Amino acid sequence: MLAGLERDGYLLLPGYLDADRFGSCGLLNTLKTTFYPPLARLANHWSEQDAYPPQLAALQARCREAGRALDPSRYTRLREQEHQPLRQSPTAFPLLLCALLCTPGKDFSGGDLLLTEHRPRLQSRPIVVPLRRGDIAIIPAGRRPVRHSRVTTRHAISRVRSGERLGLELFFDLL
Repeated sequence: MLAGLERDGYLLLPGYLDADRFGSCGLLNTLKTTFYPPLARLANHWSEQDAYPPQLAALQARCREAGRALDPSRYTRLREQEHQPLRQSPTAFPLLLCALLCTPGKDFSGGDLLLTEHRPRLQSRPIVVPLRRGDIAIIPAGRRPVRHSRVTTRHAISRVRSGERLGLELFFDLL
């Protein structure tokens, strides 16, 4: 995981959300509990300290103690001519999951997942993440280390040219 994130700025899990997983009740909680432990290890590696507990329940308890109880995870629906503007995640946990729940080219056109990396003393680098139905992308939610500096990542969804795009943004901590 670490090598892919550091090399490309994102990690793609092709076809992870197959019919069995997508149709299950409690999909968000299942995804969170499955992905949080390895991503917490990666986040602690990035921070060079143990800032994130190994279990999701401990992270969310810490958030509640700090007065944050709102889960920002959400399903997204973008119709023709709609988009999500470039933004940085409002959460403290440094990684989030973005999934595509419909088929590009069939259900919609446009609607690409876009990342922009702002690098110190260099031009920003745009990245298009190639998602297909059921794919999950693990992306930085804000800052990540690159060599001897930190890169700030923002994400967006480009304008949907036709049809309807259904997606998912999954955050691990609370607001």
